[in-house]
Amino acid sequence: MPYNILSCSGWEEAGSGMIGSSPCIKAKLGFVILFFIIAVVRKWGGEEAGIAFSFLFALVGGLLPYFILITIFGSFKLALIIGLIGGLGGGYLGGLFFGDGEE
Repeated sequence: MPYNILSCSGWEEAGSGMIGSSPCIKAKLGFVILFFIIAVVRKWGGEEAGIAFSFLFALVGGLLPYFILITIFGSFKLALIIGLIGGLGGGYLGGLFFGDGEE
C-alpha cells in the first residue's frame, strides 16, 4: 500500500486514525533532518577536511531514495538510513568526479 506524505494517507491504519498521525509527521520531518545532516557533512566532511563534496549530488542521492522508500514502505528508519547512505555516497562520488561546484 503506498503512503502519501502530503495527505498522510496510508498511515491511518498504523496510527490513531488522525490526519496528522505520528508516523506521517516523522516522514515529513525526515526530509528536513536529512537535509540538515547532509549540510553538516558538507561543511565538516567536505570543506573542513578538504575533500570534494558535491552538495547537489548529495541532495539528489539522499532525498530521492528517501522519498521513494517512504512512499513505498512507510518506514521512517529504513528510509532515513538509505537516504543517509545515498546522500553520503552521492556527495563524495559526485565531488570526486565533478568537483565540489564552488568557484
